[in-house]
Amino acid sequence: MAAAAQTEMQELAQQRPRRAPGCVVERRQIAAAAPSYVLKDAAGRRYMRLSEEGFFLWQQIDGTRTLRDLCVAYVERCRRPAPAEALRALARLHAEGFLALAAPRGTAPSHPRRDALRRLASLCTCYACLPDVDRRVTALYHALRFLYAALAQAVLLVLAGAGAVAFGWLVLTGAPIPAGTLAHASSLWLASLVLHIVVHEAAHALTCKHFGRAVHRVGVGWYYFAPVAFVDTSDMWAAARWPRIAVSAAGPYANLVLAGVAVLAVLVPAAPAVREALWSFSLIGYALAAVNMNPLLELDGYYVLMDLCEIPDLRARALASVGACMGACLGGRAGAAPASGRALLLFGAASLAYGIAMGLALLLASRAWIGNMVAVWLPHPWAQALGWTLAAAMSLLVVYRLADGLRPRARRR
Repeated sequence: MAAAAQTEMQELAQQRPRRAPGCVVERRQIAAAAPSYVLKDAAGRRYMRLSEEGFFLWQQIDGTRTLRDLCVAYVERCRRPAPAEALRALARLHAEGFLALAAPRGTAPSHPRRDALRRLASLCTCYACLPDVDRRVTALYHALRFLYAALAQAVLLVLAGAGAVAFGWLVLTGAPIPAGTLAHASSLWLASLVLHIVVHEAAHALTCKHFGRAVHRVGVGWYYFAPVAFVDTSDMWAAARWPRIAVSAAGPYANLVLAGVAVLAVLVPAAPAVREALWSFSLIGYALAAVNMNPLLELDGYYVLMDLCEIPDLRARALASVGACMGACLGGRAGAAPASGRALLLFGAASLAYGIAMGLALLLASRAWIGNMVAVWLPHPWAQALGWTLAAAMSLLVVYRLADGLRPRARRR
């Protein structure tokens, strides 16, 4: 067995990986001291971030160097004995489709049980996308390009601001809003939500096209078991900071504009049912904007904050910082952290606390929903038991995913 494993490793070390055809690299426009890069394929459908050392490794891949040669070059470049980092980077390039290489069997995970738990935890987020939509998005942008003119943007900004002021005035003054007529019209709420989501995602896509970037994927899925829609704007990774922020903020901004117009329409005398429908539409818009701008979730607000700080993988680094701090405290090595480190630690602690609270809320809400749903077919005690079991499993996956982020991560290449 040992001889077979040694032979396998020798064969692996002699492989000569080749780049996938048509791949290009762009340097990211960020102010960080260490440069980083974006690797993408010819069609722009796959993207991958590279550090300076990862970019060096990519440059060395020419089809003539073996894996052993690449690891040696990497060690010499980094000036530290880290061949495993090079192997992990090569395995990741292969997994993302940027590298032609036989399956790197020698880099199998050393903790299969932990790896299986991580795959289960990945069920917290799952997405399905449509085929390439860039041509259709481009055509839509050409039809609506006038919305990005300075005058049009000024009008939209005034509508969003005036609507927000009117909404606050109606809430604070207790101005009478017709209620009861449509209180149970779930179809109206669902239609309002769908319209807000469609406009939200379209705003992301159109703003991405406004800055000359491609939009290849749109789709639906769930994020921590809540249904979501998404637009893949990965092509913005190599853009400058403010265009990236504009693309991330475009979705919530569109919801604020729609909600603002609806609130202003509520002030116009109309039938009670119409005013209530407009009020419900505005409530959904403001709620959707607030949820998406919450930086403790990996939604639009998080990406705005990450680009403002120019810290890639902000959430992962913050959670790892919390894990390192906890390990240091348990080991009696706690010490003062620099201001930037304290801010990262604070964000990680807030993300962890919010995630735990979300897991508990998911437990209670899912238990009631699942229990009521299966009570149609099962006796009440069995339905309640099944509801608690499935809800607890979902909550544990959320908590495990957060806890897994506390572990120190190998440096990404």
